[in-house]
Amino acid sequence: MQARQGGEPAAGQGPAGSQWLLEVEAPASLPTLVIFPHAGAGAAAYWKLALSVRDVAQGLIVRLPGRESRLTEPLFTDFRPVIRALAPVLRPRLSGDFILYGHSMGALIAFETARLFSLAYGMHPRRLIVSGMEAPQDCPTGHDRHLMTDEQLWRLVTDMGGLPPEVAAEPTMRQMLLPALRADFQITDEYAFRAMPLLSCPISAYAGRLDAELAPSVMLGWQAHTTGEFEHTVLPGEHFFNLDSDSGFPEALEKLLAR
Repeated sequence: MQARQGGEPAAGQGPAGSQWLLEVEAPASLPTLVIFPHAGAGAAAYWKLALSVRDVAQGLIVRLPGRESRLTEPLFTDFRPVIRALAPVLRPRLSGDFILYGHSMGALIAFETARLFSLAYGMHPRRLIVSGMEAPQDCPTGHDRHLMTDEQLWRLVTDMGGLPPEVAAEPTMRQMLLPALRADFQITDEYAFRAMPLLSCPISAYAGRLDAELAPSVMLGWQAHTTGEFEHTVLPGEHFFNLDSDSGFPEALEKLLAR
């Protein structure tokens, strides 16, 4: 979903190294923050958030096929091909200190990326940051949101608060966004957790106090995936509190990255 608080890249900015990544320029000495957007969202939705932490991290925002400049590319409907495709793009960019952050669907992709890099490459993130998503072992089975009619699916994402009223009311935008939304919901609907060795990096889990999609306490389940430190923080806001400047999330993220 294209959350309304995302902001837009400045003129002249574009994918860094490949169509997969949108880079926010920052000093090379800073750690890299890889941002995995929520279902249906392009990289531009997280531009403003990445800019807000550019003094403490180099932002790399993932852009999946089927949105923005990749609108005509085939969509992924399973997280495994996503991880396999992302790995060779990210690996050369994460040779130093790096942090992974994902919201909602992006949290699952960030988690699976952390596991792959830790177990297969011996590249351990400094921290995994997640928000707005159940822990992988708690993801509901049997969801069929990706099988909804166009009308039902559009109403669902509109009710979640991820679409500005002017976008929700525009038929052209609906036609453009629905394929990516449906594909991304299939990724989360059909996600099946597989037990593997635990991560060693700290995990920080953030929740919105008024999130109708996810009770804040559900985020506590993420603690089961690390041998390291775990933090659970509840902030003001609904499901997209992470892109709402009034929630305090940008400030909380900056402080966390500055440690």
